[in-house]
Amino acid sequence: MRLRDVRVTHKDGTIALEPVSFDVAPGEVLAIVGPSGSGKTTLLRAVAGLVGAKGTVELGGRDVTGLTTDRRDLAMVFEADTLISFLDVQENLGFGLRLHHVEKGEQNERVDAEARRLRLGRLLSRKPASLSAGESGRANIGRALVRPASAWLFDEPLAHLDPGERFDLRHRLVQEVKRQGVATLYVTHDPVEALAVGDRIAVLHQGRLVQVDTPRVLYERPANVFVATFVASQPLGLVTGRLVRSGGLAGVRLGERIVPFWAALPPELEGYQDRDVALAWRPEDVEDAVGVDDPNVARIRGVVVATEFTGPWVLAVLDIDAPPAAGAGIEAWIPVSDRARLVARLPRDHPVQVGTSLMLAVDAARAHVFDPVTGVALGHPADLERLPSATWATPANAEDDQRGGGGR
Repeated sequence: MRLRDVRVTHKDGTIALEPVSFDVAPGEVLAIVGPSGSGKTTLLRAVAGLVGAKGTVELGGRDVTGLTTDRRDLAMVFEADTLISFLDVQENLGFGLRLHHVEKGEQNERVDAEARRLRLGRLLSRKPASLSAGESGRANIGRALVRPASAWLFDEPLAHLDPGERFDLRHRLVQEVKRQGVATLYVTHDPVEALAVGDRIAVLHQGRLVQVDTPRVLYERPANVFVATFVASQPLGLVTGRLVRSGGLAGVRLGERIVPFWAALPPELEGYQDRDVALAWRPEDVEDAVGVDDPNVARIRGVVVATEFTGPWVLAVLDIDAPPAAGAGIEAWIPVSDRARLVARLPRDHPVQVGTSLMLAVDAARAHVFDPVTGVALGHPADLERLPSATWATPANAEDDQRGGGGR
């Protein structure tokens, strides 16, 4: 599958989808993720030929830009139930095969095999009206997977399934993509699902393609604040700090204290010395300072304003004594609090309570750095890992921070 400058404009001139270009290899799942109204379904409908679009769409090595949907050789599953009401499940599964004049014996063989894989065997004789939402969802997916095509398009196919069914079915779906080698677009509003199913992920926001890459790269090297906050299973701590340098090494001033990087200033940040930047820490990089002996971490005191028990962990949201990240580039992507906040991932049996004070252990080298005006990424933890470490020329209050002193 190949898209080149595919764009959609409404009749009133409103741009629904800015030019999008990417390739999807046979057997690859490209997850399309973004908030409501970001253009995900519009992109899928443009590929399917269901909406007027400019640009070029190639499926299976064939330019299908000017072809109607039925001539594009693709199978689709949408969030809404599209099973034919007067046909039973077996007839629905084989409907596309009959349209393509597949021999009857092969039809039955394919339908039976897909029914086994999707646990639809006991439902084959039932009509859609008698199915649950989850059963209908599996039947809709089975109808697409039973017929080899140049491309598969899935638009929120698991939206109505219970969590356990979603977990099981999304992995079965990915297995089928690999087994049959079909280029696949998978639209979802759920970033956790996108991380689970996508070989790569395309992030959309307000009709614009923001970043396309593997799940790991999106998580470790997000292009901007929006990607960093959206493509994650847990919230992000975001504060404003000023980049400073002492003895050739870098640090960040948060309020009245300096948190050292214990490394030279990366080349990407040279132009930001003595300027404010937005810094983001993921919860796994913020912990209770009690028992942490790592000399490279700083101690920052915060007040707990919210907690969330997740099962394996407790997430704690804390206000800290530092300016919030509130530049125009940040506000364009996420709601901004009136206080700087960090999110810590604590052990499940941690006695943390709302309203209490907690000393946090924070490694500045684990921070993602963003331009506060544009929200564009300036540096990531991996950028600091490749730099040589050395001794920080201790600023006035850094010793207190390292010992755990310095209250709010």
